[in-house]
Amino acid sequence: MDPREEIRSRLDFKAVVERYVPLKPAGKGRWKGLCPFHNEKTPSFYVDENKGMFYCFGCKAGGDVFKFVQMIEGVDFREALERLAQETGVELPERGPARKPTRDLIEVNQLALAYFREHLEGPALDYLHSRGLEDATIERYALGFAPKRWDGLLRHLQRQGVSPELALRAGVLAEKDGRFYDRLRGRVVFPIRDPMGRVVAFTGRALSGEDTPKYLNTPETDVFKKNRLLYGYPEARKSLRERKRAIVVEGLFDVLALAQMGWTETVAVLGSALSPDQARLLERAEVERLYLAFDADEAGRKATLAGLEVSVARRFLTYAVLLPEGRDPGDLLGDPGGKVAFARALEEALPEVEYRLAAAAEGVDLKTAEGKRVVLERLLPRLTDAEPFDPVAEALKAVIVDRLDLDPRALEDLIQSQRRRKRPVVEQAQVEAASRDQADRLLLLELDVIAQLLAVGPDQLADWIRYVEDHTWPPEDTFLAEFIRVAEEESYKPRRVLDRFAERGEGGRLFERLMLSGSEHPGEHKEQLDKSLARLREAYLLRKRARLTAQLKTEPDHALEILKEIQELDQAIEAERRLYRARNGG
Repeated sequence: MDPREEIRSRLDFKAVVERYVPLKPAGKGRWKGLCPFHNEKTPSFYVDENKGMFYCFGCKAGGDVFKFVQMIEGVDFREALERLAQETGVELPERGPARKPTRDLIEVNQLALAYFREHLEGPALDYLHSRGLEDATIERYALGFAPKRWDGLLRHLQRQGVSPELALRAGVLAEKDGRFYDRLRGRVVFPIRDPMGRVVAFTGRALSGEDTPKYLNTPETDVFKKNRLLYGYPEARKSLRERKRAIVVEGLFDVLALAQMGWTETVAVLGSALSPDQARLLERAEVERLYLAFDADEAGRKATLAGLEVSVARRFLTYAVLLPEGRDPGDLLGDPGGKVAFARALEEALPEVEYRLAAAAEGVDLKTAEGKRVVLERLLPRLTDAEPFDPVAEALKAVIVDRLDLDPRALEDLIQSQRRRKRPVVEQAQVEAASRDQADRLLLLELDVIAQLLAVGPDQLADWIRYVEDHTWPPEDTFLAEFIRVAEEESYKPRRVLDRFAERGEGGRLFERLMLSGSEHPGEHKEQLDKSLARLREAYLLRKRARLTAQLKTEPDHALEILKEIQELDQAIEAERRLYRARNGG
């Protein structure tokens, strides 16, 4: 049996989902709850036990148990497969040579962590205590120490059967002139984990002022991309969900300090500012409010503004936490009044609009006309690029009108004039959007037909697919034609066909159609299908007509032949419309 099928047969799909989402009955074999992938107050997330799939009618997330684990844990398909296989006791076949190093890198990092943990003693441990860290915090975040030796870790890994070449790929060793040596030496080591809690990289903090740089990171690898991860995320996930907020900081030590003081929802960026992938991790953890507590220097201010520009971050209520100049959150741990000071900073955090205005007005005299012009110029890009009904943009307009003493109509005129400069681009985008709309409608009709096919019994699928093919003659470049080819390749096994499309955009929409379709094979199946096929044939004809119309502009010498073909198409289109209207009873 296919391992995926065996895992599905052993799993209680509803129980897996309920680890993250409270569910209530919503019909026979169906359950509903608040979607874990976006913020909502009314449940639009459904689980169908019989079909083994989930779908959210709000954010359009959908798929099977593997897709659910991928999205909720932020892992790829293989990682979700391995996790569920381990849970159900299903043995997976050996991975191919191209993928095996990915697994080995994780193992190498785990062996390296054991080495670092074993050597955390003496001056290294004293240093952490001097920074105010308690043993429980050191243990929770698994801090370690890399002895100041060139080959300590190298020899340790060799004793465990790890080659220097593999350790080099993992990033824990470095190489020069064919000689391998420990990358992190004489440093306190912070393990960096992925959303599943696996160690994928390390950061080392020098104990001696002679060792530079102060912080040294292992390089990016197949399992570590710094802009996709947040330091402290696995440890913070429970608090993020419970408190619905995240405190985002710059430094790894800031995470430890704030967590020890009680703010266990703290995570750190691994780059210069919050990235889109990092924001999505927080969104998956059901975060609603985002507190950006970067350092109080110029770099910290730039990082805060960069975080506000991330489009995904606009889904949160975002605040800027302002600390005294020259201090960062990690400094507060050793300060008797540090906890009170940070609590006050959180309470007084500036909403995004206020922070944007304060940043734009820095170094500017708002009492002068020139000062107001400079501030407006700095804020204008955020208003010009705003989406319709953007609450931040609307609030920003109100603040500008109030603080800069500007006429609301004049501000709107200025925004519109800026947008008009981009009009040629916008008009081209509108043409492309119209084309996409037509393609989108065609795809929806194809998905509707496919959902009806997959609603029949597995033993009947091949016959019904042949029926559809004979009655639509789908063009080679259409999704339906591809579906028919895949179904044949997968011996008309519905679940295997779905697996082929699950990771694609069309897959999510197909899951929506399947969730909307009935679980039983309806008696009027052929009648409903014939009506859908008439609409689909009409869409194919309309697509061909649009192409011929475009051809008229490029081939005027063949206008008569093209016009004649368009006329024939119009007749065929009207015939299809009469067909499905008749079946509708009108």
